[in-house]
Amino acid sequence: MRCCRLLCTQFVIASLLPALGGCDTTKYTNVNHANYGDAEYKNDLAQCRQQNTKIVEVAGYDTKTEAHVDEARAQACMTDRGWQPASK
Repeated sequence: MRCCRLLCTQFVIASLLPALGGCDTTKYTNVNHANYGDAEYKNDLAQCRQQNTKIVEVAGYDTKTEAHVDEARAQACMTDRGWQPASK
């Protein structure tokens, strides 16, 4: 019985690996500037995330500050700058 369970587990893992390996990050292009590449994308993303970051002080045993990014607003900022998911 244990051998059968081990074989089933191995089969499930073997069949999931190709599916998980197929996960890829979305590529973006700038519709306003066709010559922009990955460096410009990362720069704009950093700026949009910084503009939409809120510093929060968390009180407790030891007070600390944390940065919280409003991801929806950061994504809206990227869209305003012309970044769209690239069609495959």
